[in-house]
Amino acid sequence: MMPENEGPELYKQFEVLVCTGALSFRGTLRCDFSQRLIDALNEGVRTDTWVKVVKFLPILDVTMTGTGVGEKKFPSIYIAKSNIVFVAQISGDNTEKPLRAYPFREKLPVVVMAYAARVSDVQYALDGRIYVETWGKVIDTVESEARFVPLTQVEINPPLPGAGSRFDFVALNKDHIISICESPGR
Repeated sequence: MMPENEGPELYKQFEVLVCTGALSFRGTLRCDFSQRLIDALNEGVRTDTWVKVVKFLPILDVTMTGTGVGEKKFPSIYIAKSNIVFVAQISGDNTEKPLRAYPFREKLPVVVMAYAARVSDVQYALDGRIYVETWGKVIDTVESEARFVPLTQVEINPPLPGAGSRFDFVALNKDHIISICESPGR
């Protein structure tokens, strides 16, 4: 995905699980060293030709699973972002701040419950935390310009085959949200 003559210090990678409802893709997403996972999803990533891929998500070393297809492996694949229900981070560097300066704005965690689905596919219930601006509401975050909304400490039902149901970070595609509300429990 990055030019072969460029060193690994110019990018970072995340092991992710991409769910489209009918299919799941587990693999590695490489992005610029200055991007967080949510930035790579919303802004796009550079490929080996330095073209910025915005409408598709390029994944390396992919295992695809789904009903009727079993398990298939691919060296790389491009997934249309419009079909992605959510992306769960399995591993990757989430502790270090990117070198680019993000404007610091204090946000407050709000526990939410969201339902998301693909047309005529599996419906998922996601319980987790969304971060809203101080004095803001959940709807303010959901109505932002970004396609993917970050959730932390997420539990997904039904559990994903081979990946479980709990994730520290999930990016939820707003186009597939059926409903979202502050959670009365948890």
